[in-house]
Amino acid sequence: MKDQYEKTLTEVTNTKNNDGLSGIDKMAMNLDKYDEGTVILADINIEDTMKRIMQMVDIPIAEEEVNYYMDHFHIAPMQLEYIHQFYAKYFGNCQDLALIPKRQLIILALIMKKILLIDLGYDPDTKEMKEAALPYILTGNLEDRSVNRMIRAQKFVDSLEESYKYQRLVDEDYRMLLEIPGKEDSIKAKLSTLVNTKFTYVTYEAPELTGTEITYDVESIADELLSFLEYI
Repeated sequence: MKDQYEKTLTEVTNTKNNDGLSGIDKMAMNLDKYDEGTVILADINIEDTMKRIMQMVDIPIAEEEVNYYMDHFHIAPMQLEYIHQFYAKYFGNCQDLALIPKRQLIILALIMKKILLIDLGYDPDTKEMKEAALPYILTGNLEDRSVNRMIRAQKFVDSLEESYKYQRLVDEDYRMLLEIPGKEDSIKAKLSTLVNTKFTYVTYEAPELTGTEITYDVESIADELLSFLEYI
């Protein structure tokens, strides 16, 4: 290995040198430098990517709106996962996404909400707009979560499995996951988590709704979730 990489391997020990530093001390110092450099690069990527996203979507986000969500929106891990999935292709890695400050994260969540309100609200059959629930769920507050139960209604399950969106996701994006023996259906698990969780509105545009429960029918939220998974 030494000849191959032209490096001198040094044993990491607790033995102090003349400067009072052990091999472990030096390694820790180098790791700190590496971590600091990683954070700096992540900050640069976050700043550049945020600017690029804002230019691409051209959706105005008022400071007052961001401040409202800073005060009222408490991001749950489930929602954070969806936000990260939505923007992963823009940032290029999950590590940088995890370092985004709350204010920038809320801006991203609001952009996502407004995109989804249009994309999920448009009905291609009727050519009309309808009120989508998922955008409000992902930017609302999680109030209560029941025991996570898989959806058992056979009629609904059959309808879900027959939909072209579900079949495409199963055949392409989730194929390898679903082939793991004993692994539960990831798509159905996500849907079950949503419908077994109570969410309330956080709406700057309609503050009278903030704190009221978000209601929807399972068929509609299933279709919205499938569309979201296709988007990412």
